Amino acid sequence: MSSLKLLDLHISQAGILLDKFQDNYYSDSNKQLYHANLNLLFDSIVASTTPSLDDAAVYNKQEQLNFIFTSLEFLKDSTLNAIPFEVVSCLNLAMYDWVDKDEYIIVTSLNNNINSFSYDPTLALQDFLYQSIATDYNITFNKRLVQINLPLILSKDYFSSVVLYHELGHFIDLKYGISEKIALHIALLPQLEKNKLVLYIPYINQINVHNYQVLTPHIAEYFCDVFASQYIGSTSNYYLKYLTKNSNIYGNYHPATTNRITLVDNFISKNQDVLLDIIQIFTRDSSKRLLQKRYDEISSEDFYKFIPAEISSASELHGVFNYGWNVYLNDWDAFKTLSHVENLTGNQAYKIINNLIEKSIGNYFINEDWKKSITLHGSITN
Repeated sequence: MSSLKLLDLHISQAGILLDKFQDNYYSDSNKQLYHANLNLLFDSIVASTTPSLDDAAVYNKQEQLNFIFTSLEFLKDSTLNAIPFEVVSCLNLAMYDWVDKDEYIIVTSLNNNINSFSYDPTLALQDFLYQSIATDYNITFNKRLVQINLPLILSKDYFSSVVLYHELGHFIDLKYGISEKIALHIALLPQLEKNKLVLYIPYINQINVHNYQVLTPHIAEYFCDVFASQYIGSTSNYYLKYLTKNSNIYGNYHPATTNRITLVDNFISKNQDVLLDIIQIFTRDSSKRLLQKRYDEISSEDFYKFIPAEISSASELHGVFNYGWNVYLNDWDAFKTLSHVENLTGNQAYKIINNLIEKSIGNYFINEDWKKSITLHGSITN
């Protein structure tokens, strides 16, 4: 009886939340359809909840209601007014370099924690939830949510946004099981081969087939660092080095920053690296894709003239983050020479460059939408 009462309470809470977000408006019709399916799922749960439910059925509905709550948590920050559109649009392009089917939607949750950059795997890869909903109510979610958390106060900061490519890497890693396969492989290596990895894994001699999973989080971080650097070069290294004070100490879930930076530098410079070779092989075999440079360098003086960069391809789009970082880190005398700006402060430079990155990305997608419209409807002069 008590579990049924608590299920009724859970249903009431979900109903209030759905009512609260009923008028959410999304630029993406796929999100709108997903939200509509949540309403349909809720109505089906309510209609099928009877006093005769046993505990197993109650717990199943509990998980389905939690699915609604979690979905709404991310959808509420993915509305037309809240979503960091430019960044998510870039991440979408990167994601579809790595997935075969158009079955995922990147959504964001804006948190109050300044360090809340993370990936939440709850909804994208848990097949049993979707199977349970389809079996119980014949409701199919054709798209799954890829949930990425970021700080609310940095949602329009394009310098720190490079970190989100790393978080997208966690989704790709889990989808293909890359880091776990690598960890098991390393555990099974002969001792002489293990010794070659001691730089990146100082505790390598303690790893065996029975405890290899303790290594998986570290391998995941290494993979995601390399994954991100395909799109944003060394820029996440700048941020990581500063935030961690360039720590040379590893923790339970993260390798030493110094080692992470070394691995990325070797990837970018195409230096021989034993761990990098292993990551490359398992990524290729698991995903049928290669880790490789996927951004183009932007050679332009546009930002120094306060003009958004003219971007002509997806690879240049990713490259605009690297370009913006380089303009910020380089000598600002170019602003004086090209725009006759004297005594530019750091705060002014940050605002100018951050704004120009946003406008460069936004202009690219406006132009792409315009081209699609012309292709679809023909010349506007016809």
